[in-house]
Amino acid sequence: MNWLEPWYPASDNDRGLEIQLRIEASDRHVLHGLPVTVVARRSDTDDALFALPDGRVAEVHLTWRSSTEPDPRWPSTVIFASIDEWAIKSMLPLHQELSDME
Repeated sequence: MNWLEPWYPASDNDRGLEIQLRIEASDRHVLHGLPVTVVARRSDTDDALFALPDGRVAEVHLTWRSSTEPDPRWPSTVIFASIDEWAIKSMLPLHQELSDME
C-alpha cells in the first residue's frame, strides 16, 4: 500500500487500538464481536483503519472512553468493501484536501 499523509502503517505498538475498539464498541455497534486487526493510523486524529476477516476494512474514530460507548454510533465507523476502495474514497481525497490547504 502506498500510504498518503496523514495515514501511516500501524506497527506492533498500535495493537492496543484493537483493545480500545473492543472497550468502546457496545453490543449494538457494527463492529462488536468481530475480530479486527489494526492496519493504519492517522497522524492528525484518533482515526485508525482496521481489517475485518472478510476482506473489508473499517475506518474508525476512537473516542478514548474508558468504558463502552452508550450510543452505538460511537466510535464512528465507516466500512469499505476493500482496502483499495478505502484508499480511493477516503485516503486519497483527504490527502488531496490537506495538500490543497498547504
